[in-house]
Order: sequence, then C-alpha cells, then structure tokens
Amino acid sequence: MWIKIKSFFLARQRRAPRSSVATAIELPVVADEGVKVDADERIEQVFMDMLFGVGSAQDVPLNGFERKALKAFAAVLDANLSDNQLVPRLPTVLPRLMSSFRDPTTTSKEMADLIGRDIMTLSEVIRLANSPFYRRAIETRSVEQAVNVIGRIGLQQMVANLLVRPIFSERQGHFSAIAGALLWEQSEKTAVVAAALAGRGKGDEFSAYLAGISSNLGLVIGCRILDNAYDGTQVPSSLLFRTRWLEIARQLTSRVVRVWDFPDTACVMLEQLCESSPAKLALNTLRLSRAQHLSQFHCLQTRGRLPVPDTHFEMTVAGDSAFVLAMKVLARLEGRTN
Repeated sequence: MWIKIKSFFLARQRRAPRSSVATAIELPVVADEGVKVDADERIEQVFMDMLFGVGSAQDVPLNGFERKALKAFAAVLDANLSDNQLVPRLPTVLPRLMSSFRDPTTTSKEMADLIGRDIMTLSEVIRLANSPFYRRAIETRSVEQAVNVIGRIGLQQMVANLLVRPIFSERQGHFSAIAGALLWEQSEKTAVVAAALAGRGKGDEFSAYLAGISSNLGLVIGCRILDNAYDGTQVPSSLLFRTRWLEIARQLTSRVVRVWDFPDTACVMLEQLCESSPAKLALNTLRLSRAQHLSQFHCLQTRGRLPVPDTHFEMTVAGDSAFVLAMKVLARLEGRTN
C-alpha cells in the first residue's frame, strides 16, 4: 500500500506544478532528512477538522465562542502552571524511573524493584514484554525478566507513555471526548518517528521520543478550555482561531515540560517549534516537525481522510527516505500496541 502511495506522490511531483497556495510552509533541504512536504498544511487542516469534529475552517472573523476560548487559553499560558488545575500532575514513581534511566550504573534489578512498586507500571511492563513486538516464544512472567526483554530504550519509551497517556483521557467534555484518542494516537506516532529519525542521524533518540510523546499536551489542555466555554451554540470555525489556538498550544506545551523537568534537549525542541521562521529551527526540531506531519498523514490515511489530490495539493519527496522510514516504524508500532 505504501509503495502505491509513494508512487502516486512521486508521479504528481513529476507532472504537477509547485503549489501556489500562499499559506504553504516550506523548509530548506536538510541533509539526510528530506524536505518538509508542501502538503503539510493541507494535511494539518484536515487533521484539525477531525479534532474539532467540524467541517473545514473558513476565512471568517472570530465568533464569540472562539474569542472567549482564546482569552481563557491565553490566561492559562500566563498563569502559574505548577499550581493550575488544568495542568496534570505526574505519578510519583514515574519521574523516579525516568531519573534512573539517566544513570548508566542503574541495574536491571534496581529498575525492576522500582517498577514493582506501581501496579500500573508493572502490568504495562509485563504486557509489553509479551506483545508481538518482541516476538517471544516463551511467555515472560517476572518483572526482572520483562525488564531484560524490553531493554533500557524500550523501558524509557514505555515510562514516557505512562507519564503522558492518562492525560489524554482524564476528562471527557465535548471536545476532549472527540480529540483525546486521536491526539494520543498522533502523539505516540510522532514519538516513534521522531526517535527513528534521530537515530538515523545519530541524535538523541530518547529526547526525541519524549518531545514527540508530549508534543500535544497544549492541545489537550486547549480542549479542556473549549469544553468549559462550549454551550452548544457555536463551534471553532475560523482559520484565524486555529492559527492562534495552535500557537498558544505549542507555547503551553513547551512550558509544561519545563515544569515537569524533562531533559533540556526535549524542552528545547518543543520551545523551538514555537518559532515562526522555519529557518531558525535546529536539526533536532526539524526532525520533530517532520515526525508530527508524517504522523498526521498516517492518522488520516488509516481513516481514509487524506485530502483529495488536486492542482493545489502535492507531496514533495526528496528521496522520500523520511517517509519510508516513518511508515516502517509505524507498522512496527502496531505490534507493540496490540
């Protein structure tokens, strides 16, 4: 299937003129990282349609609901995030596990002892060790054996998931119920693709994974804001609202991970995503941005929601290496989550 998709886009690249859409965002060519596709913004808009559960946004003024929501969202950004009910708290054992991963002298037994103190973490470790992803013929029963099967990198990713995943289903207002599962799916896909791109470029895979898994935190908090402001009479329908909403969400994400004391490399990547000029982005952040759009593409493709190709829609691929790598790791992800 992916070969057909790739061939389709390559064929369009050869015969179609470059998109004339003024809002398209293009990034410079980065060695061994490919080019950010011209279709990214189109894909992002369809993805946002799904998040809000509404039709395509229009170039219209902000309505009353949108103005109220944006004002409340900006107020959260300006508040003390460490003492804000909209910003989730972290379970005690998981930050301790995260710290142990940074210490190369931590043994498998010590990690197993920490994991055994939290039933949710323990059950997830056993489940993951026995998933099709690891293709083991013999069932893993002990936590120490599971730790050895998964390995340090696998445990790092699992703990990062456990840190963030509950936040996406914590509240179920109108917009949170629509967006929560989709945002989590896209976050996990962004994380594995970002880690793979970092690994290919000999970068920091764990920081890339952390940045990816937490990249939608601001959007989740934004959905809670929308839940509180929603009275059923108006919906987010303007392009201007979406632009401002995404800007605030990115800034909020970068502040939350600082409050959570995430590694500096992950924090910097998320902070740089707030930059308006792509030319200012470092290579690590370019990879993260690419991973976000590839994961959005995959989420839309699996739901049959990709935009219909026309003269204003093309996907540019430079060797298409990032696309091929992303589809490969996302196929493997299915074996880890099943």
